[in-house]
Amino acid sequence: MTGNVMLKSVFFVGFVVAVMTACGVITSEGAISCNQVVSSLIPCAGYLIGNAATPPPSCCPAVKGLDAQVKDTPDRQAVCNCLKNQANSFGVNLEKANNLPGLCNVTDLNVPITPDVDCSKIH
Repeated sequence: MTGNVMLKSVFFVGFVVAVMTACGVITSEGAISCNQVVSSLIPCAGYLIGNAATPPPSCCPAVKGLDAQVKDTPDRQAVCNCLKNQANSFGVNLEKANNLPGLCNVTDLNVPITPDVDCSKIH
């Protein structure tokens, strides 16, 4: 049963990303696109938008892969803007989202995810 819910969550997130990309809602804000960010975090959907207490085994490798793509300040700001804008749309648990970089031992993605964060101040 849990696998079925996760599969539906992943399909739903993927569908939403595809629709938002097709409609031009998700745009590139820096060297890394919001589509890349959201797609990279799909393995974490059960944790970020579901009831999972811990990230699934596939989540941290995906987060580390995204972290490896973040090279500089424009990338971090693009990730910040994307997460800030998309977290509400997907119903992301902000506390879980803010804990994810520490749980996965990543550094460059350690940006605050709040509705009022000023991403231009992320360096």
